[in-house]
This record gives sequence, C-alpha cells and structure tokens, in this order.
Amino acid sequence: MHNESTSLLVTGDQTGGRFALLETTATDTQELPLHTHTREDELIYVVRGDVTFYRDGMRLEGRTGTCVLLPRGSEHTYRVASNEAQLLIMLMPAGLEGYYQELDDITDATRYTERLITVAAKYGVKLTGPGPTTADCIDDRSPVAGK
Repeated sequence: MHNESTSLLVTGDQTGGRFALLETTATDTQELPLHTHTREDELIYVVRGDVTFYRDGMRLEGRTGTCVLLPRGSEHTYRVASNEAQLLIMLMPAGLEGYYQELDDITDATRYTERLITVAAKYGVKLTGPGPTTADCIDDRSPVAGK
C-alpha cells in the first residue's frame, strides 16, 4: 500500500510545464509496483536513507547523496532499504505531480489499489508487474531475479 508523504515544491505552472519538483518521505513498508512512464523522465535524489532502485531489470543502490535517472519508457520501481527515506523527485516535463496529489489521501489498501490503476492510466503510467521483494535484493547492478 501507499506509505508516502509527498509535498509539491515546484509546480509545472511555475515552470511553464518544463518540470515539477516533489519531496517525498517513504517507508520500508511501501509496495510500489514495477511501472513505466510514457510522458516524463524522473530524476530522484536521495536526501536521506537507503533506497534500492530497479531499472530495466537492474538493481541500483541509492544511499544518501545518490541521484538516479529513470528515463521515460524504462521499467522501474524502488524499495526503501532503511526504515525511512527522504527523496527529491524531479519530473521532466511536469504533469505527473497530479498523480501524487490524487493518491495522497487514500489509506484503505483495497481502495488504494483500485484507485492506483485508474490514476496511473490517466497520467500515462503503465503498471507492468509487482514490485521486488527483499529476496530480489542481490549483488549491486545485478539483474533482478526473474528478469
């Protein structure tokens, strides 16, 4: 389920649609499915914590100070490896920030999953499979199990 707190720092309206900047605090209980973006690139900076990113079948470690590019069309997700992580997420171009706003207030797991599918499609996000489990945590930059 969705266990994030997200704040919109810079909106697409403020940048003429060129980019948006979000700050999110995510926990290790978060379950984010594998997905692709059809409209934007994501640039994620790890402000605090440890995050394992999965991009196109590869595992990338993201410790405090790490920056990871998730280009549009790449299949990706991430999993918080520490108890909590603080991330800055730049979306280029802007537009996807509405996705986060539409999902932010849902606390019921069943309702969240149903809403996620609808909202993802609205914003050009294609859900491609379940997110990785801790068993998928293998050597850095190694293919993810099952890929």
